[in-house]
Amino acid sequence: MKKREPYDVMDLKALRCFSTMAKHSSLTKAGMELGITEVAVSKRVKTLEHHLGVKLYESRGGRVRLTPAGEHAVSLAMSMFDKIEAFEQAVTSGEETGEIVLASHDEVLGYLLPEVIEKFSLAHPLARLRLLARPIGDTMRLVRTNDIDLGVVPDRNIPRELDFHRIATYPPYLLTQKGHPLARQARADFKSLLNEETLRRYPLVVAEVQLEGYSLKETFEELGLRLNIGIEVGTLSTLKRYVARGLGIAVISGLCVSEEDRERLEVVPIPAELGGESTYGVIMRKDKHRSRLLTDLLRLLGAGGRVRS
Repeated sequence: MKKREPYDVMDLKALRCFSTMAKHSSLTKAGMELGITEVAVSKRVKTLEHHLGVKLYESRGGRVRLTPAGEHAVSLAMSMFDKIEAFEQAVTSGEETGEIVLASHDEVLGYLLPEVIEKFSLAHPLARLRLLARPIGDTMRLVRTNDIDLGVVPDRNIPRELDFHRIATYPPYLLTQKGHPLARQARADFKSLLNEETLRRYPLVVAEVQLEGYSLKETFEELGLRLNIGIEVGTLSTLKRYVARGLGIAVISGLCVSEEDRERLEVVPIPAELGGESTYGVIMRKDKHRSRLLTDLLRLLGAGGRVRS
């Protein structure tokens, strides 16, 4: 046998043609199964014979008869293809049992992701999806350093080296205590609330996440108003409890408004012309490899629109 170069490897398509031909004892039937012509099968098998340096079959009266070398080759080929199939399954199942790490702040983890995570877990029961509660700045840093796979953040000051894929945009809402007169006034004429006197009388309850790179202060400045924070809390759930007791009012994203909130609080839409919308999306490194698991998670998140690249 001639000496081969390191990259001079056997053509697996030729080997598949040969094993299929041997199974049917026919070039014609092999071509029909493989979806190619009889001539193409014959050429592939001849290429294999040339590579191996042995005669694998003889054709007599339209029938194929294997040589002793051909009989041996068929047995080895079947074993080889079984191993290749096992190899492919092992590699692909390796992706199915892989791990994805996602970070975001508590509000996104609590309101935006539960349904997505449930669907992902049902579709990929062997995979591991780790969720980390992190501030927006920490989430961006962890994605940039590749310590996590992706993050979900508001669309604000996204670093250039990251891609931002939009998930959804939510309108803002005013929250007050149930039956609060301010809610009735807001529904009748929201702009009548936009004055310093109202804000002095009804100070804002603000959650920590709303102040981290958030546009709340900017929105008030655009309206010519000073942000009068009466109570600062750690989470939106705490914010809502204070509002429910009549200790202040709040402005939050529609992302964090639930049916339960609508039952126990006054939830008043803020007119679109006043601004305050919040867009959330997935951030990833531009060079991030998209495994099968990651691609499916992005699909479930609805991260199809690129806002910034």
